[in-house]
Amino acid sequence: MIHIPNTNHDPARNLAMEEYILTSSGIREPVLFFYVNAPSIIIGRHQNTPDEIDPDYVRDHQIQIVRRCSGGGAVYHDFGNLNYSLIRPGDQKASGDFSVLLTPILDALHHLGLPAELSGRNDLLLNGAKFSGNAYYHNRFGSVTHGTLLYDSDLGILSRALRPDPEKLSSKGVQSVRSRVCCIKPFLPQIYSTEELEQAILRHFATAENLSVRRFTDIDLKNIEDLANSRYRSDTWTYGESPAFNIRRRMHTPAGSVDFRADVRGDKIHSARFFGDFFCGGEISDMENALAGVPWTKERLMSTLTNAGWQHYFPDFPLTEFIKSCGVC
Repeated sequence: MIHIPNTNHDPARNLAMEEYILTSSGIREPVLFFYVNAPSIIIGRHQNTPDEIDPDYVRDHQIQIVRRCSGGGAVYHDFGNLNYSLIRPGDQKASGDFSVLLTPILDALHHLGLPAELSGRNDLLLNGAKFSGNAYYHNRFGSVTHGTLLYDSDLGILSRALRPDPEKLSSKGVQSVRSRVCCIKPFLPQIYSTEELEQAILRHFATAENLSVRRFTDIDLKNIEDLANSRYRSDTWTYGESPAFNIRRRMHTPAGSVDFRADVRGDKIHSARFFGDFFCGGEISDMENALAGVPWTKERLMSTLTNAGWQHYFPDFPLTEFIKSCGVC
């Protein structure tokens, strides 16, 4: 396993670094990568950005908004939050099973004396409160598993900047995002900063793995900056489009929350979008494009989405359940 040191705090550049390691660095071994971002909200790949944030609060507090490549929900980052990334180039047998994906980081936390546990789909909890949200994506280059570690974040800002779906909080039996999360600093008296937390996790990996160090070259950094500008600093990537719709169906599934919106004209779908914090097995735009021009009927939706590979995109969400939730005849 390779570790690439990083002291950058720009969220766009850090996400570009992560993608570059996977797709363009030439590294073929697993990589352990850390980053600490300046105050920012990192939006999940499939989320509708305006739905996830308090825009006035975010603007007034100069909180950056950046979209990542993985699914899942929006998370708040600041200097009290350590982000880890396990990058596996060339991994063609990747699984989206977080009980497997998170084993290395859970082992490291347990080694530090933190009784963390995996809960639900992709959260790490301590005494019932969430301190780590995790996400995953896989493409032809390999896979990335990454997550937050709330060490000493400002939970007051977190709770004001994010605007989660009230139905999602209610389904988890909590009243607010702040009541659901915690920081782990009080439980690690031997560690005094995010930097020390990173070093402690590194020491564990150095013992458990054959860990070597590689640094970015000047050419790497130039390419990373180009990627940060073209993708992660792009308003098109970060905010996308919120097209007109006259049909909206929201559903909570094993894959995550799905917010389906369609513009139906003359009994045919003019355009369709899938928003949400779900994880899926491909580019959801392919599924959206397949629906354009399709009659708004149960039979045609079923046949179109089956032929488009629904089972590949949503293996844990039966198509029959989606069709039923749409309420189409």
